[in-house]
Amino acid sequence: MGKWTYTVSEDPALEKGATLRHEGLEVGLHYSSSIFEDFLDAVFRIQTEFNRRSQEAAPLKAPAGERSGQTSRV
Repeated sequence: MGKWTYTVSEDPALEKGATLRHEGLEVGLHYSSSIFEDFLDAVFRIQTEFNRRSQEAAPLKAPAGERSGQTSRV
């Protein structure tokens, strides 16, 4: 999440639950932590799929000096 850190307390004795932290600031996510976790999961899946597709497309790039639509000169 950029410069923000997302943390979740697993200790039931602590009431804080999920928080966002950055440079001494802390935002409690008491009501939205489950929605935020779903959002982060979706972003992670999108990033993973993008990386997979980018790696598959990498070999399809034309070699340096060749441009799409141009015929080679011999």
